[in-house]
Amino acid sequence: MARELIINGRRIAQSESVFGIAEIGHNHGADIQKAKAMVNTAKAAGASAVKFQTRHPKEVYAMQDVPGGYLYKADNLQWMDSEYGTHREKLEFSQERWEELFKYCRGKDMIAFSTPLDFSSADQLNDLGVPAFKIASGDATNIPLIQHVSNFNKPMIISTGGLGIEDVDRIHDTLSGHAQFALLQCSCIYPAPDDVMNLNVISTYMERYPDVVVGLSTHNRSWQPTVAAVAMGARIFEHHYTNNKSWKGTDNHFSLDPGEMRALVDACATVQTSLGSRTKAQDPKEASYTTERQKKLVWARSASEKEVLTRDHFSILSPGDGVPPYKMAELIGSSVIKDVQHGTDVVWADTLIGYLQGGNEQAVPIGKKADTY
Repeated sequence: MARELIINGRRIAQSESVFGIAEIGHNHGADIQKAKAMVNTAKAAGASAVKFQTRHPKEVYAMQDVPGGYLYKADNLQWMDSEYGTHREKLEFSQERWEELFKYCRGKDMIAFSTPLDFSSADQLNDLGVPAFKIASGDATNIPLIQHVSNFNKPMIISTGGLGIEDVDRIHDTLSGHAQFALLQCSCIYPAPDDVMNLNVISTYMERYPDVVVGLSTHNRSWQPTVAAVAMGARIFEHHYTNNKSWKGTDNHFSLDPGEMRALVDACATVQTSLGSRTKAQDPKEASYTTERQKKLVWARSASEKEVLTRDHFSILSPGDGVPPYKMAELIGSSVIKDVQHGTDVVWADTLIGYLQGGNEQAVPIGKKADTY
């Protein structure tokens, strides 16, 4: 099975440019104009897609007053309310606003989708006609939701923050043969410090799941680790994105701004071009430069016909448009079959070993010599 994913006609594969997602999430603060403005700048910065988050908070959070619960309270100045569930309620768009926003994205020719945090949100997004679904790390063990979303027969991108490899295997086993999906390495820390990024997991995923597109979902403040991930084989990245890091909200302060997103997109393109081929061979574009810089064998002194050659007969000089220096070991102990002049290029066919090879310096293994002719 090919390692590819197709979203809204855009092919994501090892041979294609990186699919960069600007994760707007709730950085819009339920302000539709802010959301539209971020769509505009993300497109201008070169992002391939924008992504939001969709939840019905009462279907997501237990009515408990512990962290992660609806009734949990804190004096967090970035929240829209001191009660966590109410804070989340205030961040959600109405159905009409969602319709307006996705219509706007289509008008801008910008791929747009969202992360459903519950079953109702998944159904809502499917009805809105999103071209793909994102599954958050917090729902990566929520196999019922993953199966429900897979029934829509649309591409899925799944973050794997906080999981063990057995959890990732479970996702792979659940979806293989049933859905197009990608697996993204992720860390569930906001913002994520460098020492928890564990980018080497990307190599593990590439080897363990040869049929799956691999990527990186990151909450790191910097875009540099993402470039490293691309060099390791990641072909999707997801970064939190904002037009203004000072806006109220829990994610704006560590999100990329338009300038940083443009720098990341450009850096990924440079890295992909630079990766090139896995075959080590001289590129045709290198040929003239290589010849100019490499060296050849030149007669360090004149020699007469049948004179036995020693190290003193050879100079090693550039340009490299003659017999290469690594052939000198074969020539020492051989002889010349004609007089040769100091300062001229060594010609393979003018030596005994060359004569016996018919002038073909590649015909005899290194180290073989002949003494007479």
